[in-house]
Amino acid sequence: MRWLLRIDRTPRLMILSVFLGVVGALGAQVFLWMLDVGNRYLLEWISGYHPIDVAEAHLLGTAPALGHWFWLVPVATTLGGLLSGFIVYTWAPEAEGHGTDGAVKTFHRTAGRMRYRVPPIKALASAITIGSGGSGGREGPTAQIAAGVGAITGGLLKLPDAERRYLVLIGMAAGLSAIFKSPLGTAFFAVEILYSGMAFEGEALIFTLVASAVAYGLTGLFDGWTPLFILPKGVTFGQPLDVGWFIVLAVCAGVLGAILPTVFYFIRDAFHRLKLPNQLKPAIGGLALGLIGIFVPQLLSGGYGYTQFALQGGGGMALWLLFALSIGKVLALSLTISSGGSGGVFGPSLFVGALLGAAFASLLHTVGITGVNPSALAVVGMAALFAGAARVPIASMLMVVEMTGGYDLIMPAMLAVTVSYLVQSFLTRNARYPTLYEAQVRSPVDSPANLETYRRIVADFLRERRVKVDMGMLDKHLDNALEGGEGIPLLGGREHLVSLALRAGTPVAGQEVRALGCRDVLIAGVLRGEKHIVPTGDTRLQVGDQLLVAGTREALERFREQVASREDPAEAVLEVNETTEAR
Repeated sequence: MRWLLRIDRTPRLMILSVFLGVVGALGAQVFLWMLDVGNRYLLEWISGYHPIDVAEAHLLGTAPALGHWFWLVPVATTLGGLLSGFIVYTWAPEAEGHGTDGAVKTFHRTAGRMRYRVPPIKALASAITIGSGGSGGREGPTAQIAAGVGAITGGLLKLPDAERRYLVLIGMAAGLSAIFKSPLGTAFFAVEILYSGMAFEGEALIFTLVASAVAYGLTGLFDGWTPLFILPKGVTFGQPLDVGWFIVLAVCAGVLGAILPTVFYFIRDAFHRLKLPNQLKPAIGGLALGLIGIFVPQLLSGGYGYTQFALQGGGGMALWLLFALSIGKVLALSLTISSGGSGGVFGPSLFVGALLGAAFASLLHTVGITGVNPSALAVVGMAALFAGAARVPIASMLMVVEMTGGYDLIMPAMLAVTVSYLVQSFLTRNARYPTLYEAQVRSPVDSPANLETYRRIVADFLRERRVKVDMGMLDKHLDNALEGGEGIPLLGGREHLVSLALRAGTPVAGQEVRALGCRDVLIAGVLRGEKHIVPTGDTRLQVGDQLLVAGTREALERFREQVASREDPAEAVLEVNETTEAR
């Protein structure tokens, strides 16, 4: 494989995208087989409950009536949590929780590096968690498994960090495309899920498109080309006045999308505070879910069958039941994944959104409004809920349309994901956990993956006096680094850029820069109130100036002593130390 290192970056990544597309498709098939085995020997064999899948729901038409209780469900879910917790926390603690977040963290914080053991541990733990009845989705494990293969590939080839990060996204897109049969949506998902604001990792999109297309093509050979869900014939959008009802549904989805991460992380933090071994916590979450599952088994596993019922107009379920299942899935998901169980959040979120849309359609029908197609509301509810909760409006819209074949609903889905995103963003603007994905950052400038690049570019510009300094344009992380004791490394790390304040009592106040005799340091900029000055020899310094100074550590230390206030010679140094310790 050394020949790959001798060709240009773009063709190299294209070749690796095809490779990861194949691996993603095959890996998804293996993982789905593991899920089936886990479900058969844990949930069904122990408790007697068989989760309805999409094909069975389509054939049944209406959902089975409630009434039969499954008393052994808690045994299955508790056992699954115990096994999963032991496997994960013994050998790969980073595989706990929802795997997409782990893949996002790998991109932002570990330079595309992941331990080799994580993908197989994630696959096994997730198959046990979901197979035993845990309310988790397939996408999270598949995302982390496929992203892990990408990270491992980058490590074996000793690729640069930037390319390793791209391989994580490429692998994620391939695995998700194979699971959900959504090549375009998952390609966008991989580059959009990184940021909670309207931002994309645009340069990676061409590669995620290739990988997801290859994975989709191979998956079609195994499972056919039909969408994941089956819409009734004739589901379309034809009445412009109905747009108002889709917007009302989108507002409701935005509100519920704000509640979902709040509940999810509240329960996660509660489990973190439990003074018990981490290996036992998924079992406790499984027991709590199992007790609910005795009476409401519809909340177990991914719930794709009941999502299909919702897409068929509600599957004959009453308004109160549709709404109760939609809200109940939020709790079921949180008990499973927030306790440390291994699974995804996308599938359960589809359940929540689809049943919310079906409940809204049932409510309209109850008050005499029958013109809006209930299946259309369920499709749009799916897209709108996840668009808000995960802050991925474009990917959510594309994925749901591809997964259902509801291309005629693209217009109301566009409006709904936009409204839901805006409502959810407004409601969670001051929230500790604004989205379902904790590892997301607001924008590329907030990502540790890009931070060092931005720092070096700004620092080099300052050193070469090519720009004036505008503190409003400097990233907050850059500000902190400038004021810290280490500063920002320049030119290989021998020299650093730091920020020093001239305080009352400094002996250099009123002096020109040339009078300082600075031969070992460079004063790259002077910040004076609202003014930003690129200094020359006749620039006269004032108390209150903020100096941006570059030099070696020894030279910077001598310069600090030279400009320190005579009222407290150590003041400048002490302030830096306090800032560093506060971190």
